[in-house]
Amino acid sequence: MSVSISIEISLSKQISRMTILRKLEDFGWSYNDQGKVTYLPIGDDNDFNWRSKSIPLEELLKILVIKDNKRELIGVAMTWKDTDVGGTFLIEENGTILMSPDINRKVLDVESYNKITDVNWYATKLIPVFGQLFESISYNEHV
Repeated sequence: MSVSISIEISLSKQISRMTILRKLEDFGWSYNDQGKVTYLPIGDDNDFNWRSKSIPLEELLKILVIKDNKRELIGVAMTWKDTDVGGTFLIEENGTILMSPDINRKVLDVESYNKITDVNWYATKLIPVFGQLFESISYNEHV
């Protein structure tokens, strides 16, 4: 059974996308996706042709800066600390953050909920990242 999940975060004022990524890193999110980095390449043009490679973090950051300068959609996979739990993050030019919790998704362990995403787990690791800049969060899940 396929599940589609999205968490959207809006900020009260626009900050650079590289600042958004630094804030996520500083709070505990990392680019570690099973020992690789996963990202949308330069020139992807919304094809969502994700790349997963073993490259140094500095190389990934150079790619992300180029994408930012070209005003391309930034997409990276991130996981929370040492948990191997995370997802793919899309950061739009206007600063809207879309997260799909698709890496070892945390679910509610209640049979009647049919493995619904534990959105609280994600909210507690996303909302505090932005402090006073946080404006809203929305969550959608389709089974």
